Amino acid sequence: MTLCGVLLIDKPEGIRSTACVASVRRRLGKGIKVGHGGTLDSTAGGLLVLLVGGATRTSSLVMGLPKVYDVRFRLGEERTTDDFSGDTVFLGPVPPDAGDRLTALLPSFLGTRLQTPPDISAVRVNGERAHRIARSGESPAISSRPVHISSIRLTGEDGDGRTFALRIRCRKGTYVRSIVRDIGRALECGAYVLSLTRRSIGRFRQEDALTFGRLESGETDFPRDIRSLSELAVQYYSFSCDSGTDIALLAGKTVPLSCLVPLSPGDGDPGGKAIVLGERVFSWGTLLPGGLYEPKMNIPLEGNR
Repeated sequence: MTLCGVLLIDKPEGIRSTACVASVRRRLGKGIKVGHGGTLDSTAGGLLVLLVGGATRTSSLVMGLPKVYDVRFRLGEERTTDDFSGDTVFLGPVPPDAGDRLTALLPSFLGTRLQTPPDISAVRVNGERAHRIARSGESPAISSRPVHISSIRLTGEDGDGRTFALRIRCRKGTYVRSIVRDIGRALECGAYVLSLTRRSIGRFRQEDALTFGRLESGETDFPRDIRSLSELAVQYYSFSCDSGTDIALLAGKTVPLSCLVPLSPGDGDPGGKAIVLGERVFSWGTLLPGGLYEPKMNIPLEGNR
């Protein structure tokens, strides 16, 4: 059986996402592709979704799922990286009513808003990664971009009047470090991240993930640990199909919706797109006028539904 699917890894703080990818590649051997559905900073921990075999082509679908983060941060200081790993660039007095002011401020972060990513980030500036420009001693000219935050709430306070915790649910492209930086600037005292953990990506959860320690020790059963692409399909507007239809899809043919069986409404606006899941194919495509489905990306499953 050809391996094709999703592998959930619980990445610890201090380990690079590329190290997790490399570890899986070593275990699977040459000839099997391994990718990811969005990396985590080395200073962050939590859920990392890796993609195996043909599933590497679904990276944009995984990255399009909503994410939940837990973050602890400290007021009174801004740093070059917007987290604990950077150098101090600003010190400011923390308001005595910081907790109350923070509670009043948080609703302003909800919805779609412009956000400027951190200088130490993977965004490209004139074709070069921002973090490389920043570490060369220059300041990258990073443009603001729209992000969407659907939930942000206070979950804890250390009692020192300056250290707080938030849970944030957001969409692709959102930097939690930038949220914390912007909170500090709004309160005019600075803020930086102490710890950041990604709890979930869509319906994929950190508590269901394989620990990095088990991955490195070899205490894994990859055919069992690699999840079917059906677990991704049901998070989008999706259909199932019979064997005759999946053969047609693999040939790149447009098929009528009357040949498909509704599988899941998904977790958001389908935007005119859908997934069709068959015994032989995972297909991502466009819903056309007249009740038709046009495949745009087909992944042969070879029995790995």
